[in-house]
Amino acid sequence: VYFYRNKRLIFDNFNLKLQKSQIMILIGDNGVGKTTLFDLIVGILDPTKGDIKINNKRTCELFENKRELFTYLPHKDALKDNLTVMENIENWLYVSNNHFTKQDIINNLEYLNLSQIKNIKVEHLSHGQKKKLSLSKLLLSRNSLWLLDEPFNGLDKKSFLKVKTLIERHTKSGGSVLL
Repeated sequence: VYFYRNKRLIFDNFNLKLQKSQIMILIGDNGVGKTTLFDLIVGILDPTKGDIKINNKRTCELFENKRELFTYLPHKDALKDNLTVMENIENWLYVSNNHFTKQDIINNLEYLNLSQIKNIKVEHLSHGQKKKLSLSKLLLSRNSLWLLDEPFNGLDKKSFLKVKTLIERHTKSGGSVLL
């Protein structure tokens, strides 16, 4: 893949292959293009030249099927401040075409210690609580590919370890993670 932004070459013949049950960590200085790579993979941006494929299908041809192939959590949370924790999760489940009972949702929120604040509006949460809420979507994801941009930023040590364990369990069950 080749990609230019503002007449600056960001990716020059870049190639990446993520295998089943693999965790791949993107490491680089700020501004080198890690988030841009995620934007290319999920189809927010189009490569200048070349193709990005998921399961041998070009991402530009996936359209609505994208949500069935991967779960993407960008570095900026995609939460609605005027909704409660529970409403945000229910909204995400609806958009991602996943169905769980309220009790399943509450049980999953408990993993990251969020069940006790399920009726609090997101605007009243700390940065770390918002991050955990975003990451709690992984507990409700049925997709084998997780794309996580800076998933550990803002987490305390206990939450970091729980998310790390969650990622490890996902790959042990055949899933793949790019972070």
